[in-house]
Amino acid sequence: MKILDGQSLLAESGVAHFKTGSTMGALSDEAVRFLLTRGRVLALADGEALFHAGDAADSFFVVLQGQLHTFRDSHSREVPILEVTFGEQIGYVSMIGLFQRLGDGCAHGPTVVLKISSDVFYDMHQELPFDFGILMLNLSREMARAFSKVTTSLIDASVGHPVS
Repeated sequence: MKILDGQSLLAESGVAHFKTGSTMGALSDEAVRFLLTRGRVLALADGEALFHAGDAADSFFVVLQGQLHTFRDSHSREVPILEVTFGEQIGYVSMIGLFQRLGDGCAHGPTVVLKISSDVFYDMHQELPFDFGILMLNLSREMARAFSKVTTSLIDASVGHPVS
């Protein structure tokens, strides 16, 4: 895992690019800059682990490039949970629920993520309350979408075929 400079990423891609992702949608330019400069930008190689089941969940991650696959080991078998792509987040539920990571998260291809610690999350609440409210709406919407995906996968697995 390599640490990248958020300021350089902003200069390279522009604020507007990051606002097209679901987590940062409708945030002010100032809020996007805040997250990318206060958070930690990490580059992962294909197959590299971002977190493991049982790790402390003191942060969540927004995919800036590439893709993350999350899974859980069950009886020596990797069971897929979610695939997370550009603009989507992973780990918010564990962080806000105050429990350990429930599964593993690994890069699928070269991947860049933004790590938003609970401290940065709190600082945003204090310094940019309006944008924090928007971020909370975005995170809630993503949580609902993830719940829907996981529920569909669970139903499909339980009946042995896709259910429409």
